[in-house]
Amino acid sequence: MSSQELPSQQQSALISSDAPLPSSPTPASTGQAQAQSNSALPATSQEPKPIQAPSSRVTALQARQAALQSKLADLQAQRTAYIEKATLPSDLAMPKDWNEEQRAKQALATANGIIKEHITALHRYNETKDIGLGLMGLVAEGRGVRQKIVMEEFGIGEKD
Repeated sequence: MSSQELPSQQQSALISSDAPLPSSPTPASTGQAQAQSNSALPATSQEPKPIQAPSSRVTALQARQAALQSKLADLQAQRTAYIEKATLPSDLAMPKDWNEEQRAKQALATANGIIKEHITALHRYNETKDIGLGLMGLVAEGRGVRQKIVMEEFGIGEKD
């Protein structure tokens, strides 16, 4: 029998009961819940715990922090050395009367300029290579041979 088919007296008895049914989503009354929670806790959890030595996780984090601080100091020293060696875009030395911030900005600007030049040169190379491969493809198609054979005739390898 389902709960809908039970007589109303039995349904009211089930609802008023403090003990929850296994399929019931309602929690137990507060008195029962406290009694169950007190019996479930071990007696040692109520006693204060002595202060323990740092855990292995704390020591690992401290070691990681020390390693990162060392790496930061090394990187800052490298940055200072690069700034001291940096030159102006005209390859002239930086003026001695500039402060460290001005030198750092100029060194960064010079480095960014060099990077942009390299990227531009790479784009030109790739465009030229694409045109060359296209022309070799046309030659190969006109001859009725594979493009690899035409590339070998021009002295160009597969990885060139």
